Amino acid sequence: MQTKLYAVILSALLLVPSASSAGGFCCQMPTGVGTTGSGNTSLRLDYAVSHMERIISGSAEKDIDEVKSDPRFRKMNGVVPDVMDMERFTVSAAYSPMDRVTVNLAIPYVKNNMVMSMFMGGMWRTGTMDTVSGLGDVVLSGNYMIYRDRDVMPARAITVGAGVKMPTGESTVTSSGTKNRVHAHMQPGSGSWDPVFSATYMNMINSDFLLTADANYQIGMPGSLNYEFGDTASLNTSLSYNALDWMNVSLGLNYFHAEQNDDPDNKYNGNDSKRLTDYSGYTGEDSIWLSPGVQFLPFNNWTVDVKVQCPLYTHTPDISQMTDYRVIAGISAGW
Repeated sequence: MQTKLYAVILSALLLVPSASSAGGFCCQMPTGVGTTGSGNTSLRLDYAVSHMERIISGSAEKDIDEVKSDPRFRKMNGVVPDVMDMERFTVSAAYSPMDRVTVNLAIPYVKNNMVMSMFMGGMWRTGTMDTVSGLGDVVLSGNYMIYRDRDVMPARAITVGAGVKMPTGESTVTSSGTKNRVHAHMQPGSGSWDPVFSATYMNMINSDFLLTADANYQIGMPGSLNYEFGDTASLNTSLSYNALDWMNVSLGLNYFHAEQNDDPDNKYNGNDSKRLTDYSGYTGEDSIWLSPGVQFLPFNNWTVDVKVQCPLYTHTPDISQMTDYRVIAGISAGW
């Protein structure tokens, strides 16, 4: 079973986790994208969907009717989100040009939908936004294995990485009806060049159990219209068990932190406190997640995996719509 666990080990070590882009927290957390196989090259396709309905104030969940009765939002053109779904398809490639070094490229395509309510004429009116979709922000990164206990099939290793999230996604998409810019977190991209950093630790406890842990940090820089997403940081740990020759199961625990966004020129209504969807004061979070998963090994150097992320604890500086759950599925091949 030890050989089977190396599919998981290489996935954990060779590719720097993709940093989040413009999607708030629902589009900003790491998915465990990785590579597999015993060669120098790998390809991976991931699909992730985040469903958002919960509205959190501090650490308490608020009923939607309670939120809509809040005087802050019961003003002309006040906006409260009802439901949001954010999908992301990511094609990732990793290449190892030399011992200990890996170069990674992640190309996302995003698709965002939202139903929201607007206060007009003394009443709430519900409508569906146009779907926002397109190429997201590409991440180019590299990592280096600074420690391994042995050169061949190491049981313990530490890898560090750095890269940049590039502004390849559109960040000024407008609504077909109003011609106004859609919400910043709904845009396919952030319009900014963001540095990303990571560190990963792997420990094969025995032939059946593998422990991994990683830390990630992304620095949010001003975008094309001077909008700035807050810095994000995450800590993740996962224990994998080789249940069968062709299947691994895992359980992960994740911590995510996001600083508040800033819209100094009010290009995305970031200074308008009656808009729960846009006001920068309603951004930022600290959250803890549980992530059970299963991975199948159908062929040599191939993996198929599914993971579900469920929030255990969420705290916001003020009030915000947060993710109810996230599902990630992927397939990868290495050679």
